[in-house]
Amino acid sequence: MVIPDILTHLVELAANVAEAFTVALYSTDHASKNLVLKRHMTLSSHFDEEAVIPFGLGHIGKVATTRKPYLQEYFEDNSTHLKIYKKDEDLKSFLAIPVIFKDLEGVLVIDSKERYGFTPKIQKILTGFAEQAAWHLHRERIDNSGDENIWPFFREMNSYGRFLIESPDREALSQRLIQIPPEILEVDAIAVVWFDEECLRGRIEAHRGFTQGMINLRVVPGKGVAGSCAKNRAAILFGSTGKRPLTLFDENEKPESLETVAAVPILLNERLYGVLVCGSLEPDAVTRADIDRLTLISTSAAAALLCEETRRRWHYDKNMDQVTGTPNHRFLMEHNRAVAEELFRNGEPVFFLTVFMANLQSLYEIHGFEKGDKLLRQIVSMFSKVTPSPKYVFKYSDNAFLIVLMKRDRQEVLSLESRLKHVFDQTPFYVDGKPMALKVEAGTSAYPEDSKDLVELIGLSWGKAARQIETVS
Repeated sequence: MVIPDILTHLVELAANVAEAFTVALYSTDHASKNLVLKRHMTLSSHFDEEAVIPFGLGHIGKVATTRKPYLQEYFEDNSTHLKIYKKDEDLKSFLAIPVIFKDLEGVLVIDSKERYGFTPKIQKILTGFAEQAAWHLHRERIDNSGDENIWPFFREMNSYGRFLIESPDREALSQRLIQIPPEILEVDAIAVVWFDEECLRGRIEAHRGFTQGMINLRVVPGKGVAGSCAKNRAAILFGSTGKRPLTLFDENEKPESLETVAAVPILLNERLYGVLVCGSLEPDAVTRADIDRLTLISTSAAAALLCEETRRRWHYDKNMDQVTGTPNHRFLMEHNRAVAEELFRNGEPVFFLTVFMANLQSLYEIHGFEKGDKLLRQIVSMFSKVTPSPKYVFKYSDNAFLIVLMKRDRQEVLSLESRLKHVFDQTPFYVDGKPMALKVEAGTSAYPEDSKDLVELIGLSWGKAARQIETVS
């Protein structure tokens, strides 16, 4: 069975999260002990789509053998040694993750020209994608093997799982969860409970088939069927309640006339998102096989939430400088209207001070990326201490910061500009005991005196700083 949409979707998400140059998913050919390309996204014109990587060969092949991830930060090797490029691509970082579901299903390869490493948080997200890919590769391999024991609803389950993963948000996902296709599972009532991040309290987001309103019910871990499922992070099945009173969600709820009740946790990588509760008016209407299907459904739901969080985090991260944590040029350009409204809403003067560091690149080349990044963090810390509030600091380019100052007059801003230049000119920064002297020039512009357009004001201050650099040179 071919499952292009889900695997491609996972590769695309991995590329976005990691700011990747290439993401390649390789599947295993156990007979020949080789890795074969399954899906990929790349910005390279030298990527080798025909490459077959033997187990144990190079970094990628060794991951297939050891089944342990391999990370190389500050990548300095020739990338052709990875066996996936025909020419060297000058990569900055490389990561290979084993794709395992019971057995090795493949290797997920990620590299980047944007970042010099992958944070533990990003590695965890990418590992989650690898686990999702492993399950789909496993099912595809078994299906292609002609195994007659595959349960007959797999095709419907795969389609429904893809439908869940592609949910645009949690609200849409909730509605899709309560509409499980009857080909997969028929129940008379179903509800979706989402928990807060601390897993202290749950709320019923969507439901159908129950006789009472759910808006005021709250779920507490350890209480009721839903709460017990959440606390133990394990499925619960009551094949026949005997019509005895059974608390499903909340002690204050009204009794339901359900003969069969089941609950499964919505769980991924040990993180609990919620609980799926369902029931039937007939006894023994939900079997252990149905619990397995509900577990697959809940896993797809958890993956959908992870994808949503990843998209949201990626949108946030792409607007932040990864070294200093300050908003970047992309943020200013994409949100310039909102930023302008915030800065100019009172009509008071606003000053734009661009600090241009002429020799920053050479300091990186001399001292290395690690020390260069530490230097940038020191500079931001100094800006925070020296410049008066209210202010905003942006990493405007590779070698320039933009400081936006409010509730100041021009004389105060010019004085600050001189003070900053004095700090840079007279006091070298020390990183790991080594002095680093920066050559800095600055330029200012003012709202509304120089312009009333945000982009133009930034350009004016930038231009003044750049001209100072040219004059000094």
